[in-house]
Amino acid sequence: MDRNSDRDSMDPGSFRLGLALEGTGWHPASWLLSSVTDAEEVFSGGYWTNWGRTAASGGIDFVTLEDGLSLQTDRFGTADQARDRVRGRLDPVVTAALLLATTDIGEVVVSRNVTHTNPFHVAAQMASLAAIGPGRVTWRPQVSADARDAAAVGGPATPQLRPEDVYVPTRIARRLRDLFRDAEDYVRTVRELWRTFPAESLGSGDTFLHRDMVAPLLLTGKERYPVAGPLTVPALSTPKVAVLAHHALEPYRLAAAVADRVFVTPSQEYPVSSLLTAFREIERLTPDATETEVYADVAVVLGDTDEHARARLARLDEAAGFAWAPDTHVFVGTADQLARELARWREQFGLRGVRLRPAVLSDDGDRIVRELVRRGTRPRRSAVDQTPRS
Repeated sequence: MDRNSDRDSMDPGSFRLGLALEGTGWHPASWLLSSVTDAEEVFSGGYWTNWGRTAASGGIDFVTLEDGLSLQTDRFGTADQARDRVRGRLDPVVTAALLLATTDIGEVVVSRNVTHTNPFHVAAQMASLAAIGPGRVTWRPQVSADARDAAAVGGPATPQLRPEDVYVPTRIARRLRDLFRDAEDYVRTVRELWRTFPAESLGSGDTFLHRDMVAPLLLTGKERYPVAGPLTVPALSTPKVAVLAHHALEPYRLAAAVADRVFVTPSQEYPVSSLLTAFREIERLTPDATETEVYADVAVVLGDTDEHARARLARLDEAAGFAWAPDTHVFVGTADQLARELARWREQFGLRGVRLRPAVLSDDGDRIVRELVRRGTRPRRSAVDQTPRS
């Protein structure tokens, strides 16, 4: 069943918590209500290492880093001139190297664009990160459906989503079918490249390198990715692959075909139960697919009470000038209520974990660590479920 040699060694009955790091938070108005007062701080190494250390010491299992070729906007695919928002990101590979080298965080999930980048470069980048943190690196291939990304890198025009399309699964599937098929080929090519310079090729003593074990690919894939290798760096530890899949055929098929982990995005219309059923059915129908670990992806606004959490969201929406409607469920409530909800998802649906997107990192990220994890309210295995799944 394993797709690579470095499968997660954690107890399969555990429930893993991830913290999604993104600027000052995921709400568009997070900067306005964040405790961060100096904009330069967000683009400093210390800001990210502090959050990596906080997450690690607080019991968070993994953190995620986002990628982007063009500036963030309030409305998907539409540029704006907002001056009270966080715009721009540090390179996620460089940031991941910093976190792996200077913090004890157990895993860093690194997003990397696959629509406008070369698989050889990404394969080398991920192999380099895995050398810094063996067994601690996961790669999230990111499909780009924003025309601004192609313009930013001078690449060919690609199919794109309009702002109103991102909430309609059938439009996602229809418009982006070719992009997701390309992404599947891309991931397979990267995995093949990791095999061109295996860890076993490095010798010891008088033998520095077993040259016969370092070789180019025999099959170079489609013309879209005519890379043969071998890599210029050894793949000392094979990264896992995770896919963020909105509720649509093509993202689910990509995850089923090539991912070790999938992040699904529940909503009021598509609850966890229906997403899981749909994904497992697509997984069953996907050739050569093996069982993929399913995680939920949830945005959170936390407070001391329900009323406090709702008031915080209302204040954020007022500051933004519109109601926050991200691509996944927004949980609004207390940490205790969130823990109960996550425990229910785990017990009823067998989810392996969750990635939490804090609306404001300095507030909600801190509450996730301090109240959800450190106070022992994180979901745990029930007394009737003490046998790890095979």
